Amino acid sequence: MGVLYEHMVLEMKFRGYSDTTIKMYTKCVHDLVKFYMKSPLTISQIEIRDYFFFLVQKSVSTTQLHIIYSALKAFYKLHGLPNYIDFLPHPHPKQKLPEVLDESEIQSILSLSRNLRYKMLYTLIYSSGLRISEVLKLKLSDIDITRMQIHIRSTKNDKDRYSILSEKAIYLLKHYINRYQPVSYLFFVLKDKNKQMPKRHCQQIFKDLARAANIKKNVHVHTLRHSFATHLLEHDTNIFYIMKLLGHSSITSTLIYLHLQNFTTLGLHSPLDLSKITLTDFGHSTKQPSLSIA
Repeated sequence: MGVLYEHMVLEMKFRGYSDTTIKMYTKCVHDLVKFYMKSPLTISQIEIRDYFFFLVQKSVSTTQLHIIYSALKAFYKLHGLPNYIDFLPHPHPKQKLPEVLDESEIQSILSLSRNLRYKMLYTLIYSSGLRISEVLKLKLSDIDITRMQIHIRSTKNDKDRYSILSEKAIYLLKHYINRYQPVSYLFFVLKDKNKQMPKRHCQQIFKDLARAANIKKNVHVHTLRHSFATHLLEHDTNIFYIMKLLGHSSITSTLIYLHLQNFTTLGLHSPLDLSKITLTDFGHSTKQPSLSIA
């Protein structure tokens, strides 16, 4: 793409797109260029339609189709063609509820983590509701132990915010700082304290810990952030406070956590349990049978 690529990157940076989004979107446009072997500005609407037909036939997921659509929409908008692909139906990904770990599962993961660097990283993500990209960008100067808060800069929405700092996290943090002596980034490359730790191993190590804890859920590091929000709700924290702590621009994004709360903590009971129906009405013995659920 050459000049077009450089122009797209500069324009997206100017408009506040994250580095991750820029990388995804430019790759999507590059794939379209590679498919037709010509400039995206000379690709017709019919050819774009045929490209999406091809992707559907290749069983590309709805989520990926949504990303590709958004990338092409952004590209043509940058070149004065904001409605160029509006004739296509916008593929919206299915809304799936995220997994949440309960407090005992998080305790197991953190206790199994023998490496202090990763134990500290996962503790901060859970205790402060951070994204992995945010925790890796943290600098020592962003930690305010006195006021018990963290200053999170250059977030996903390109807005700074503050989040809470746990007393237990502070205890662990002091041990971490004494051992590793960070000078700039809190989590850094061991051979260069001025470079932030890459995230490539963070996901795999977390999955290994979850497996060692015998957790069957499909979890990843971001699950800790989901758990942070859900557990706050279960402890009666105002949802608008949670919205601010997470850095959501809209309350709509935060409302999903209402669906993830543990019903027993809400005092909710099934109408069957509230009814006068007894176990003997089922026609079986009232003795509790043993049950093993894999």
